[in-house]
Amino acid sequence: MKRIILLVIMALVVIFTASAKDFNLSYKAEANIISGGGDYTPFWLMNNTNGVVSDKNNSGYLRLGLFKEEAEDKKFSYSFGLEVVGAYRNEAPIYLQQAYFDAKLKNWSIFAGAREEKTMLWDTELSSGGMINSGNARPIPQIYIGLPQFTKVPGTKGWLHVRGGVSYGWFVDYKYQKDFKTEGMQYSKNVLYHRKNLIFKIGNELKPLYGIIGIDMATQFGGTVYDYRGNQTVKFPSGIKEYFKVFVPLSGGEDSPNIDQVNVSGNHLGIYILSLGYKKNGCDIKAYYEHFFDDHSGMIFRNKCDGLWGLSFRTDKKFFIEGVTFEIMNATNQSGPFLWDTTSEIPVQVSAGDNYYGHIMYNGWTHRGHAMGTPFITSPLYNKDGYLGFTNNITRAFHGGIDGTIIEGLKYKVLASHQRGWGTSYAPSINIKHQFSAMLQLNYTHNKTKGWNFSVAGAFDKGTLFGDNWGVQIGVRKSGELLNLSKK
Repeated sequence: MKRIILLVIMALVVIFTASAKDFNLSYKAEANIISGGGDYTPFWLMNNTNGVVSDKNNSGYLRLGLFKEEAEDKKFSYSFGLEVVGAYRNEAPIYLQQAYFDAKLKNWSIFAGAREEKTMLWDTELSSGGMINSGNARPIPQIYIGLPQFTKVPGTKGWLHVRGGVSYGWFVDYKYQKDFKTEGMQYSKNVLYHRKNLIFKIGNELKPLYGIIGIDMATQFGGTVYDYRGNQTVKFPSGIKEYFKVFVPLSGGEDSPNIDQVNVSGNHLGIYILSLGYKKNGCDIKAYYEHFFDDHSGMIFRNKCDGLWGLSFRTDKKFFIEGVTFEIMNATNQSGPFLWDTTSEIPVQVSAGDNYYGHIMYNGWTHRGHAMGTPFITSPLYNKDGYLGFTNNITRAFHGGIDGTIIEGLKYKVLASHQRGWGTSYAPSINIKHQFSAMLQLNYTHNKTKGWNFSVAGAFDKGTLFGDNWGVQIGVRKSGELLNLSKK
């Protein structure tokens, strides 16, 4: 993280000196408190908040950020952000939530740092989140290059658009793991991150019908795994060759542990993306599917229809109902219960037991206790025994959301979901667990108090997956322009 902060500061100094005439600076300050009962903060008050809201009830935070937004009308532009959070009853009393620098040339972007992200394509307010990234965990520091927004492909007369990119980064949860694991639990350090995606949008902007198809893949690789005494047990290579091997991907060499030699380097997972939409007169209706895969068997659909299915509506006009989303997240097939690699004694290979988000050595697709993808695969922070991996990934969830404007300045949002959990393939639950979670949130703004936003929310959980919880959240946010030299 220190390297990212230094990079951001150096970039800011250089850019500010070179182009001060196009310099604007805004701020955002926010205070938030939650009070309630139960073992945890209610599901929809805590999840998909980029790890800012504590899992412990009766908590709160203060956050302060400075940001420069890019100029959309210029070929070259840049943006940056720096945000600090002070927290009560969270895993750290004060921490850097965002620190990034993003330079754009036309539609291309080169980005460095840690920045909050939501689901890439679906409704960021109402969706339960994507299978790869939902905005559920603290952001990963990374370096990215690509096309972050859909861009017209030359020679297609506006009928084909593309977006995608490649990034490398690193997990910064080593201290978290050491502090929150219990006796007998292994942990890891210096684990690296890789993500790549390529997505096409088919449809002319003058026509209402459009389709989206693509692939999004991510990997954990490198790093060192330690046993509960702090002794090194497995060291994964982290050289330049490994960056190429996880990009392709390829099997590990002789310096890799046996698991990477038999399979491929790193812990890979991904999604196929398919969507069909209709957009006209400010309304956008779409159906979508993210087919999840955690190994080769999922890539060839042996895990049947596992993934995220969704249907959403959104209008840009102010109505009592402005957005509606319904989703089904299914992770119950996992290509079957067994996984076996070929050996000299048993020359048979069985590709199943996908163990979504999990890994035999790493903690899995988690950062600082939060699942990085869908929150319906239960985050390790819910483990009361200090285990840092996933204990409930065979699960099915139904989720719905609705939002809109009640009166001028007063908006509402409702989220509700029901999920069932069967544990994992290797440690199934004795009894099927279930959970219902719901939230109602109100946000108020007034044109006479520019930049101020006041919010209140109530939420509850009921079930056996992570217990009965309730909570009330009160928040206030102030944002505005701090400096704008371009006006002079």
